[in-house]
Amino acid sequence: MQDVQESPAAGPTGTCPMEPVDASGLGEREEAPEAPYLSARDLELETYAGFVYRNVDLDVFKGRVMAVRGRNGSGKSALLLTLAGRMKPTGGTLSVDGLELPRERAKAERHVGLGLFKGLNDLPENLSARSAAKAEFDLHGLSARDGAVEEHLCWWGLGDVVRVRVRDLTAEKLARLGIALAFVGDPDAAVVDDVEDQLTLSQSRGLMELLARAARERHAAVAVAVVERDLARMADSCAYLAKEGE
Repeated sequence: MQDVQESPAAGPTGTCPMEPVDASGLGEREEAPEAPYLSARDLELETYAGFVYRNVDLDVFKGRVMAVRGRNGSGKSALLLTLAGRMKPTGGTLSVDGLELPRERAKAERHVGLGLFKGLNDLPENLSARSAAKAEFDLHGLSARDGAVEEHLCWWGLGDVVRVRVRDLTAEKLARLGIALAFVGDPDAAVVDDVEDQLTLSQSRGLMELLARAARERHAAVAVAVVERDLARMADSCAYLAKEGE
């Protein structure tokens, strides 16, 4: 497993009409801080069937995006859930803002937002985008004053589907909604699973640009799972997971 530095992403996307957009790109950002927000060394997860992933070394910094790249079945989703404190590794070390996991997992997971992971936190199909976001606001104990939920959805490019049900959302809008939910409460970090499922490369690139904008403007550490090399190159850094036997 190697930690490979890649090229920075392009400018932002996903804004509401008439919202000012910083089109300067990511190349002019300040240098990453010395201490990573998420840090793993020799991390591994082993089950009765073998290793899900192993020998993982990575650092994720605030204000930056790390791509976790690998083929389907290489353990990307499990690694992201581990980084978010939702799964317990069987070896290695992992820290979130200085909190040691799994010992301080309960504290750490409150600081890491979770995107949609299939089979884990799927949304009810009859729920509207607004209702899904409001439920997340309530879960975080946030005031859902008039317009607050809509404002949040609008920031993520979802202003046109506020009242559309989950079942009727396009795959791209559903992916955006998952990212929007992960950032309710302005977490210090967020993990986002597959940004390619049922999407064109152009749409996936748009989501990567959206994550780059979120990392920069919300000063969050972001880890995202990708398969395509071109998408990994849009991140500030990349960690590659090889399947067993490769």
